[in-house]
Amino acid sequence: MTAGAEAEAQPLGLDLWQWRLAGGDASDLSADEQARAARFVFDRDRARYIAGRAALRRVLGRCLDLAPREIRFRYGAFGRPLVAGLSFNLSHTGDFAALVVTTVPNLPLGIDIETVAPIEMAVAEAHFAATEIATLRALPDVGQQAAFYRCWTRKEAYLKAVGTGLSTDLSSFCVTLAPDDPPRLLSCAGDAPGHWTLLDLATPEGIAGALAIRNCGRPIGLRLRGAP
Repeated sequence: MTAGAEAEAQPLGLDLWQWRLAGGDASDLSADEQARAARFVFDRDRARYIAGRAALRRVLGRCLDLAPREIRFRYGAFGRPLVAGLSFNLSHTGDFAALVVTTVPNLPLGIDIETVAPIEMAVAEAHFAATEIATLRALPDVGQQAAFYRCWTRKEAYLKAVGTGLSTDLSSFCVTLAPDDPPRLLSCAGDAPGHWTLLDLATPEGIAGALAIRNCGRPIGLRLRGAP
């Protein structure tokens, strides 16, 4: 076995952090982040932004052996923060956040969490692929809300991984959503669905979440972390 093949056979190490957005230290932030925090109208939103950004910097700093404030972000075409030597993605909803990090650079990965709320079928019909809508409609009413959020978070995680976010039409690719179907990418443009792995997250009640990784069949070693 060659060195390259041995590397591909090793599990792809991912760290998954989940925490409540409270108690952040603004001194860990850069000057531009502090300025952005100051522009929030509501204290609650400002505190959550500081807590999320400070925790992100702490985690990345541990990976790179840097102080949180020493992290230097660059930004992709759609505003995604990037750091040399790492791949990561952050999502938050309300006062809850989730972060996935790996020391494998330039790895397409995305995470999405959403607060579960009542849904209207019209939202799915406006954004989901025809196959997804048909699957959703075929489920009993009591199961449609959970299926909607399985679909939504899997799709958003994938779009965050490819780097385009919601600028890409949600109906242009398809994922599983039925309760008895494992999370999977069924179709996408310009890539083989089999190159991707989708995972549902174990989240607190009332929150749905998913993770998308372009691992090309490489096994995944997911390490669950607590608060940063």
